[in-house]
Amino acid sequence: MTSLAERAHAAAVFINRTRAAHPHGPYRGEEHARTALRLAAALGLPIDQITTDMDWRRRRTQAGEPVLATATCPDTGQKYVFLARHPLYEDDAFELLGPCPQCAAPVPVAWVRHLGDLGDFLARPPLTDTDINRPGGVPETFADDSGHASACAYGDPC
Repeated sequence: MTSLAERAHAAAVFINRTRAAHPHGPYRGEEHARTALRLAAALGLPIDQITTDMDWRRRRTQAGEPVLATATCPDTGQKYVFLARHPLYEDDAFELLGPCPQCAAPVPVAWVRHLGDLGDFLARPPLTDTDINRPGGVPETFADDSGHASACAYGDPC
């Protein structure tokens, strides 16, 4: 096991390397690195089990564009995709993306701040239309998320 100082140094090196090498520039690189570190810490995973990518569906043209972060279970290979809608705000919960019950597109289905939140979601049966209409059933971003298929009853009509 490594010391806290060694882990902190490794995190700083990871941020600096990602920042310098990111294809979309140093600001996006830092957002991606910090998002990966934050998700790894929240889920108790090593940083090499987290990958990040631009979110082309929910893209904005301002600082803090959404970041997609994929966590891979080292034991099973199962992948979980999370959205950091505002990566500049490190206290925001991640949005776990899962299939919409209507259009099957990946949309926010749960808020995840820590491993227990993911566990609570995974312990439930698959998402249904009833869950959508129940208070607290899905994140409020579910209904207007641009990830829905264009003809989906839950998607933003605009």
